[in-house]
Amino acid sequence: MFYESEYEYDIAILGNDPAGVKFAQRACHEIARVVLIEEARYVSEQSVAGLTRLVGTARFETEHKIICETEQGSLSLTAQQIIIATGSSSVSPRWMIEHPQVVFAEEEDSLEQFDCLAMASKDSIKLVSGKDRILEEVIASGIIGLSEEQGQIRIFLDSGKSILVDAVVAAQVEQRGCTSSLNLEAVGLFADDRGCLWCNENYETWTSKVYAIGNVVGYPSTECTIKKQIEIVMNSILALRTASVCV
Repeated sequence: MFYESEYEYDIAILGNDPAGVKFAQRACHEIARVVLIEEARYVSEQSVAGLTRLVGTARFETEHKIICETEQGSLSLTAQQIIIATGSSSVSPRWMIEHPQVVFAEEEDSLEQFDCLAMASKDSIKLVSGKDRILEEVIASGIIGLSEEQGQIRIFLDSGKSILVDAVVAAQVEQRGCTSSLNLEAVGLFADDRGCLWCNENYETWTSKVYAIGNVVGYPSTECTIKKQIEIVMNSILALRTASVCV
């Protein structure tokens, strides 16, 4: 279907959530001009035919205009629809310390060389050992602090006891939406207390033609899968385009 637009891109996707790349794949099949803006440390290696990719930090200037800060300088671009797919990041528990042997669950692969690990959640600790991560013991206790001790990590428990392990994995921690750098206020948007965005049944935010998908969505993210979210958003965008052509 032929479609004229005053904007440089039909769709701009902001962020590094895997849902963003999946949406880009679908969008490039349906719509000609699609751009994905990813932060440098999270750039996906997945190739998407026909997709324009920019590496940098994106922020809103208007509901159709994005500023992308790259290593080469600032770029300005416009898009008919904008998809926020910035994902979420783990929030450090109070007991967590900055140490290469204390990581979040998504970073556990970095601890392959260690034998004895503590998988720490809010109210319990699972002690596992070996490369196959065989469960050794479950301790029903919370953590009040950590310290390094001769190349290992000592865990201080609220029971008054302590245990010594090779490394600690923080599991089931709070997630916070990665929205603080987007300048949402410029388009009349505000994140909730977890940094997430609330959307309608089409995953459109309270600002027209700005959508959100993936882990950055507050409501109604729990109600359907990423695949279904992408389907809903694409159907909404295609319906808008068809209506514009008919007018």
